[in-house]
Amino acid sequence: MSTQCRFCGEAVRPDSMFCPSCGQLIGMPGTVVPPFPGGAASTSSGAPVEQRPSEPLPPVPLPAPLTPEPAPRVVPAPPQSAPAPQSAPAPQSAPAPQSAPAPQADAPAQSAPQPQASPTAPAIPTTVTLPDGRLLGLDQVLVFGRSPERGAAAYQGVPLRLDDPERAMSRVHLVLAPAAGAVIATDPGSANGTLLERDGVQYALVSGTPSALVAGDRLLLGDAVLRIS
Repeated sequence: MSTQCRFCGEAVRPDSMFCPSCGQLIGMPGTVVPPFPGGAASTSSGAPVEQRPSEPLPPVPLPAPLTPEPAPRVVPAPPQSAPAPQSAPAPQSAPAPQSAPAPQADAPAQSAPQPQASPTAPAIPTTVTLPDGRLLGLDQVLVFGRSPERGAAAYQGVPLRLDDPERAMSRVHLVLAPAAGAVIATDPGSANGTLLERDGVQYALVSGTPSALVAGDRLLLGDAVLRIS
């Protein structure tokens, strides 16, 4: 069983939605085709309805088919000419050699620096003044102390006993002896030590280490003072 398209009269199947010939919408499958202008209107009553001939509907215009746009034409760029080779720079002329400067007259010879005279060495002391005012020469070994008689033999020197009421002095407290171009003082290891005063400054003699003396020195052995000159 088939029906006809209301637009072009082509036979279509009853369950078709569109006409295969003109492409118009003709109805929904399984539903009643809605009434078109000029068609018969359905009534709920069973009374006969006057049938009027349906007027044909104007066809719905279809959209124009899409035509592909032409691809833009690519115009190749004209070939560029290769740059002209640059000419090599002209060689520069070498600078003219300059004449050597004329030798100058010899400068006056400077006198060679004269060696400065070395400062005079301190005078070698020759005497020692004891606390009682006695003056002894330093050309021999002198052994000072509270009781230096036994220890003087070990130094092959002359024993010199000094007064020591406070008993701050050792039996053998100090040895003065001449050396090569000097006079040295040695503390052999006294209990209270020996002070050397020079230019107002006092220094403690290191036990067993000889120290060279100069004129003007003072040696402090407890309360006793020896003056070197």
